[in-house]
Amino acid sequence: MGIIKILPAEVAGRIAAGEVIERPASVIKELVENSIDAGATRIRVVTEQGGQKLMQVVDNGRGMDREDAIMCLSAHATSKISREGDVGQIVTLGFRGEALPSISSVSRFEMQTRMADSLTGTEVIVNNGVIQDVRDCGCAPGTSIKVAWLFGNLPARRKFLKGPATEDDHIQEMILLLAISRPDIAFELVQNGRSVIRVPASNDLGTRIQLLLGADAFAAMLPVDYEEDGIHVRGFISKPGFTRSNRRDQRVVVNGRAASAETVFFAIREAYDALVMKGRYPGVVLYLDLAPDRVDVNVHPAKREVRFREPMRVAKVVGTALRNALRNLAGLDASSWDEMQNPFGEPSSANNDASPTLTDTTPDASPNSSPQPDHHAIAPPSVAMPAPIVFQPIQSPLPFAPSESQPPVHSELESPLPNAPVSDWRMAQPQTAENALPDGIRLLGPLHQGYLLAEGREGLIVVNVRAASQRILFERMLANLKQKKVSQQPLLIPVTINLAVDEARLLARQLEHFASLGYTIEEFGGNAFVITAVPANLPDSDLGTAMRDILSDLRRDTVTNRQSAMHLAQTASRHAVRVKQELSPMEQQTLLRDLLKCEMPYADASGLPTMVHITYSELQKRFKS
Repeated sequence: MGIIKILPAEVAGRIAAGEVIERPASVIKELVENSIDAGATRIRVVTEQGGQKLMQVVDNGRGMDREDAIMCLSAHATSKISREGDVGQIVTLGFRGEALPSISSVSRFEMQTRMADSLTGTEVIVNNGVIQDVRDCGCAPGTSIKVAWLFGNLPARRKFLKGPATEDDHIQEMILLLAISRPDIAFELVQNGRSVIRVPASNDLGTRIQLLLGADAFAAMLPVDYEEDGIHVRGFISKPGFTRSNRRDQRVVVNGRAASAETVFFAIREAYDALVMKGRYPGVVLYLDLAPDRVDVNVHPAKREVRFREPMRVAKVVGTALRNALRNLAGLDASSWDEMQNPFGEPSSANNDASPTLTDTTPDASPNSSPQPDHHAIAPPSVAMPAPIVFQPIQSPLPFAPSESQPPVHSELESPLPNAPVSDWRMAQPQTAENALPDGIRLLGPLHQGYLLAEGREGLIVVNVRAASQRILFERMLANLKQKKVSQQPLLIPVTINLAVDEARLLARQLEHFASLGYTIEEFGGNAFVITAVPANLPDSDLGTAMRDILSDLRRDTVTNRQSAMHLAQTASRHAVRVKQELSPMEQQTLLRDLLKCEMPYADASGLPTMVHITYSELQKRFKS
């Protein structure tokens, strides 16, 4: 019927741009990678308004003559591969010949380039895919590319870009990754007229990491240097006590390419399995060098991921490299380390060649998944297992009559208390006028790990200690937001934190909102900040770790300025609480009292339940009474 037609070149170009160019940071990545492939030793990046108004990349690389300057704007035109066999052993960052034609098809594109042995350079101007002018120009050796009004001819696409501040953060993270991947190249990033990243070329990998990730993070790192079977693993990894709340600070560079590699993330998780708490992630900067034909970089349109031809072998080598570094920290020999990691003598999945095969696409290789225990609870054949009780989160109304006669008393959840005699958990807890519970509520005591059990008029109440503590702290911070004079607690010894460049920029933007909650934080020069006061009754915690966790959450979530203070209170309450292993009877009583006096005691700041209610009628059904 003749309904299938070849798309016009301009339409095909815009579709291709959608695969390669997701946001301004994608443009920066492609242009800087081209500069690196061209042998540049200095790269300068300039952006305005989150890259939506202007992006410029200037390098001192080889440059191009007039013929190549025109040819590079054609689809699939590249100097980096020439035959099919090259795809299997790529040694350059770019290779598809898609970046420049894709970028120029959705922007106003200006390029000036000159080879060192040429007297004049070439300037090419392209407007939304149409070459408007090609002429001689005077310029320094190398290449300078300006990209203005990205997606100006695709308004529907442009409106999906985030605000300038958010796009600036993405660009900053991209330059940070590229600068980490190539310490031998000098990088500078200028955003809205302000230099935010500036690092000289260096052969010292540690110096580059310290400049970009901060002195505190680097001081908590261990060196890694191990080679086996043609795979060289080097870099730095965090000590077990210095972790983050997400995997953002796990950066991997494979053959000079900063990319995501599930095999490596799997090996990191296995190496730290018994050393860090669940939900915490060590920071790493790892460089893997191996033969190009053992890596597949052609698996993602934006080249963000790589896969290995021998994933199990790579995982084993990476795991061994990390365990060696951690074992050196502990001062243990191999047998003592293995015994500490696996005291029951069970085979380790990280070192056992008979373990399930790891591939890059299996769910088991996911860095966010955790090994689950295998419970084999087998009931005798003659016994019918009753249906489990369904615990319902408390909604409304509460199963007690709240007492409104006493105002809330703000107590320190984790402040040191005088040693109290340990009483049987079934005994009534001490109750005073200050921590009296509402009528009809009786605290029975601790339950398992991290829970309290109480009795109300309608049944039993199980309280999650961590969630309850977070709810209490969240409401105290909200109270500060409503007051003209916030309630603060000065620190006897101010805390200095040295942050990564992107963390420092984010904290500087949020200082006003931190102050509204009760924090006093001042810039101390460079990427350092000093904390001199915190909200009153803030639990004792590692302020440096808590602050980094808060910034990680703020960087991941996008909120409006009006919502920022509320969102910050939610985030701070999650990361400021560090629940102790055991609470004294007085602390248990105070925690339950403070929770029940909250305006919304049923859920923590994230909306998860703080307590569940098991009614007496459910118990009667359970026991068939």
